[in-house]
Amino acid sequence: MSIFHADKRDMNLNAKQLKKSGLIPGNIYGGELDQSLLIQMQQNEAKQLLRLKTTGNKLTLSVDGKKYSVIIKEIGRTPVSGQIEHLSFQSLVNSKMVASSARIVLLNREKVSNSVQQRLFEIPYRALPSNLVEEIEIDLEGMPLDTYVRVQDLAIAGNEDIELLIEPDDLVLSIVGSRKPAAEKEEEQAESA
Repeated sequence: MSIFHADKRDMNLNAKQLKKSGLIPGNIYGGELDQSLLIQMQQNEAKQLLRLKTTGNKLTLSVDGKKYSVIIKEIGRTPVSGQIEHLSFQSLVNSKMVASSARIVLLNREKVSNSVQQRLFEIPYRALPSNLVEEIEIDLEGMPLDTYVRVQDLAIAGNEDIELLIEPDDLVLSIVGSRKPAAEKEEEQAESA
């Protein structure tokens, strides 16, 4: 599991001052913590974390030498620039279920000549920390026209250790029509005639 570093927050500085100092404010809550732990993270460390992880991902956060098993619950960004403003983490307890979401990743999209219409980009669920799923891969190669993939068709739906927080018959994606320009379609039809 990835380990990232943070420090207890300097309470003499407000969030704006922290950001000017190259620090990102954040907090860790839940789990066995009596109260929320206010933290600060070097901007470079936060950027590295978000290059590798996203909301719902599990990681270890080392705060002043103490390690916390957490998931990323919220990533606050500025609306215009997308700069990181705040990070929230939920502390995990091995024996307690936690709500999370698994990101849907489509493989071989470029090998599908038909249009792929993706409806869901993540699957919300509840599970013990040991059963958390970060992403669900769907290989599109070879999927024919008029294919419909529903939540119930995914491996996560058959996992007894996971409680889905979405209806099993919700549509994840469909493959419809052609993405090829009309001129290309006409050429193919003329060649096959």
